[in-house]
Parts: sequence; C-alpha cells; structure tokens
Amino acid sequence: MHLILTVLLLLLLPAAGLTCEKCDIVIDVIDGDTVVILCEGEKRPVHLVTVDAPQLEQPYGEEAKAFTTKLLLNNVATISYIDRNRASDIVSASGNSLKWGLIRAGLAWYPENHQKNELRNVADKLGKYERKARRSRKGLWADDDPKAPWTIHRGTEALPDVVASLGNRAFGQAKIPNGVRVVG
Repeated sequence: MHLILTVLLLLLLPAAGLTCEKCDIVIDVIDGDTVVILCEGEKRPVHLVTVDAPQLEQPYGEEAKAFTTKLLLNNVATISYIDRNRASDIVSASGNSLKWGLIRAGLAWYPENHQKNELRNVADKLGKYERKARRSRKGLWADDDPKAPWTIHRGTEALPDVVASLGNRAFGQAKIPNGVRVVG
C-alpha cells in the first residue's frame, strides 16, 4: 500500500507545480526579479514572485539587477516553479537563493510584510530578514521613504508589454503566452 501511495504521490507532484526543475542556463537578466532561461532549447522569462525588486527606473533597480546578474547569469539554476513563467525561488548552481539574497541585501520587498501599504509584523523568516535589512538601512532601505514597485505598476504590468518595451532584445524567438502577468 505504501508503495502505491509513493508512486501516486510522485506522479501527482509535477502536476501540482511543487517540483524544482533543473534548467540549462540563465541567459539574461531583465531586472532584479526576472531572468530569461534557456530550458530544453527554448528561451523563456521567469519572474520571481515571492519578493519584489525595484523596477529598473526606481532607485536601487539597477543594483538589484546587478545582484541577480552576478548570482545567476550564464549559470545553471534550479527553479521552484509556480507555473511556466513564475517561480517561488531561483537557486544558483552554488546553492544561493535569489529571494533570500535580494532580501538580505536590502534589494527587494517582501510583499507579505506590506499588505494594504502598511508594514505588518509577519512572523516568517523572510519577513524578519526584510525588517533586519530595513533596521540596518541596507540597500533601498537607506532611503527615508522607498517606493515599492507595486505602487508603480499596481499589478497591471503585463509581461508582453515588458517584452515590447525592451524591443524583444532578451527573448529572441521565445513565445510569451498571452495573459502572462508580472506579479509583484
């Protein structure tokens, strides 16, 4: 009976989106929380949705992109997918997590801490590390009143619009599914 349950569980996990996938390589970095991967011969964007890095035009946006570039560009990564273009974490070949790194460096917000645009006291570790970076005035927290990315795009930034604004430079012939949204 245990064997049947184990086999059934292993068959259902990929459908539930709970597995990690080893991809070929991170071939471009769009911003602090969005990369382009080459996986099984196909280029596609992957957006980290558990943290929100500043937009490139915001203060510390370029710093967040540089952090992600240094960690992931031209390296194999393990991605914990939510769906085809969104991930809960992206981990470098050396085992370093992008979401933890951005938060610890003060280069991203942890949205769970900021529901309804007021600081909450979230008890999980990621929330605690964001508050620690804030108290230490690391990265974007050095500013007196940093503006969260979602106050700029308010969740309406569609990934095809991002691709169009970049002139398709990063995606080559990759197909961006209709309706895919950058969630921040």
